[in-house]
Amino acid sequence: MLKQHVTQLVHHKTFRLLTPLMVFSGLQQGFMFSDYNLYFVTCSLGAEYVGFCMITLGVANVSGAVIVALVSHKIPREVVLGFGGIMHMALMIGFLIWIPDERPMLFFVLAAAWGVCDSVWQTQCNTLLCLTCTELPEVAFANSRVLQSLGLAVAFSIGLGVCVAGKIYLLMTLLVVSIMFYVLAEYRLRHDNDDVFED
Repeated sequence: MLKQHVTQLVHHKTFRLLTPLMVFSGLQQGFMFSDYNLYFVTCSLGAEYVGFCMITLGVANVSGAVIVALVSHKIPREVVLGFGGIMHMALMIGFLIWIPDERPMLFFVLAAAWGVCDSVWQTQCNTLLCLTCTELPEVAFANSRVLQSLGLAVAFSIGLGVCVAGKIYLLMTLLVVSIMFYVLAEYRLRHDNDDVFED
């Protein structure tokens, strides 16, 4: 039964295009949960600040999702995604050049900004899944979580084997690829009427 559902979604055109974004979503979460906390927060401020930074990230994530939901009727999805992509890329470039110090406020601001970016990926990906996977939405969302978990697993598995800069470059590359495929998914949604499961 599981194999049948996975096979069906592999043949779904829009789901295939959203796959890199779903993997990126998990990978970038893994970076924050592990690398940001270990190499930035703990090294500069101490382990006692990790929880506060993650609370900040979570609150910003929820707030960002609410804001995106409120403005989604007035602003096209592409604009929201473009904002998230530019902001996320700027954050990653900032991480590459930033030399952390002992001022905690900046760590909270960066965690909050990352949470807002994550809320963009979550809301936009879920929106397209709702719009295009109407035949089997529960399978679409289950597979979406599997792909996000795959990204998390990759992030944690390369934890000690790849330097922080290497992980950031990987995230930046996957972000660009994800946005390119997302644009194609939006194009398919707006211009094609045959975006259904193939036999």
